Amino acid sequence: MPEVTFRGTGQLNGPVPINKTIEVDIQTAKNLGGSKKDEVKLAILAIHYPGVKINPRQIGMEIKYDTPKQKAKTEKNKTEINEKKPITFFSILKFLIFLPFKLVWWFLKFASKG
Repeated sequence: MPEVTFRGTGQLNGPVPINKTIEVDIQTAKNLGGSKKDEVKLAILAIHYPGVKINPRQIGMEIKYDTPKQKAKTEKNKTEINEKKPITFFSILKFLIFLPFKLVWWFLKFASKG
């Protein structure tokens, strides 16, 4: 849920400091950033500060959205030296099938250089 912090001053037999942090739903947070933000500010602050005359232009607000924690990025190409993959029948078979193709590729690669 987004948190909204209101800061400013109102008027009721002298200045009234306004410093209020509340949790609002997403739609209200969008309305606070929309074209009718002054009306939404007045409606919210009238509930929390009854009888206080408030000029919405003199009230600052900060909207904080909850961001999910992002996982640390790990590089896929890095492998630790300690990690050894087990040798399986499939890995041996794959090696034997692709070995001739690798040898031909290496031969053509070195033959084209010199």
